[in-house]
Amino acid sequence: MGKGRLEAFTDAIIPIIMTVLVLELQTPHRYSWEGLWEMRQELLTYAISFFLLAIVWGNHHHMFQVVKRINGNVIWANTLLVFFLSFIPFDTSIVNDDPNSLFGSQLYTLLFICINLAWNFLRVALLHADKHNDVLVGSLKHEPKSLITLGAFIIVFLLSFVWHEFGMIGTFLVMMIWLMPYKRIENAFHNF
Repeated sequence: MGKGRLEAFTDAIIPIIMTVLVLELQTPHRYSWEGLWEMRQELLTYAISFFLLAIVWGNHHHMFQVVKRINGNVIWANTLLVFFLSFIPFDTSIVNDDPNSLFGSQLYTLLFICINLAWNFLRVALLHADKHNDVLVGSLKHEPKSLITLGAFIIVFLLSFVWHEFGMIGTFLVMMIWLMPYKRIENAFHNF
């Protein structure tokens, strides 16, 4: 299988997950600005989840721009990543059902810990599959952002015991460091 098919698969699945996410939203009890305001918590969790999916998708696309070869391990690592991403609508629904729940908040953070671990598994699988790709190896081999993110997610999880709302908010804040894609890949593109 070529990398294009794997990218196309991921590019198809993530929008489906985003669609499921929006389908989980309930309509307002009253069709008015007040009714919409009453849904502010649900709309906020939807927006956070949607943009977190967009960040993962954008970085996935960015990373695969320099990939030349994949193998079975890359396919399975990518499948694991998509598997965990597919739970975002489920977890968002749990948070929306009980916004004051410590369980929902922590489950959300744990899900992103799993997504981060799957991302790192994919990154390492790509390095092994395409080890003669100097741009990829130079960009991803000694890349601290993924490990910093994992540590930050663990801190967010622990802090959510004290302030449960921080689970989702903290997860969103941690993911903000991924708004800027891998700097070394960006630099490699500018040098082409």
